[in-house]
Amino acid sequence: MASLLYSCQSDVINYIPYVEGYWEIVSATKDQKKIKDFKISGTIDYFKINDNLSGYRKKVTPRFDGAFEISQDQSNFKLSIEDHQLWINYNSNGVVYKEQILRANEASLIISNSNGFCYYYKPYEPLIFD
Repeated sequence: MASLLYSCQSDVINYIPYVEGYWEIVSATKDQKKIKDFKISGTIDYFKINDNLSGYRKKVTPRFDGAFEISQDQSNFKLSIEDHQLWINYNSNGVVYKEQILRANEASLIISNSNGFCYYYKPYEPLIFD
């Protein structure tokens, strides 16, 4: 039984290394219906994850010189695995909520919340001006 449990959890454990980084939103759905495509997003979500699975999420704005303007606001979280699902458990400024990571790999990040919204991200690629 233990090996079966580990086998089911191992899939979502493999998502964890891919969550950290800069992610650009591509689209959003609600109840599996597309509600918005983002052709260009002015802000990027940055996820930082520590060894103990705590971390934070910040909004950053890319600048033309390749650097970022970084928001002072951040949402602190702790990753957890519950019922073979990977969760981001936020506790930021006394507000507690969670989101599920449905997929995380080198090409995409999909996050779902309790309101039926799914957010689809791609890795951020800086604009290159020669």
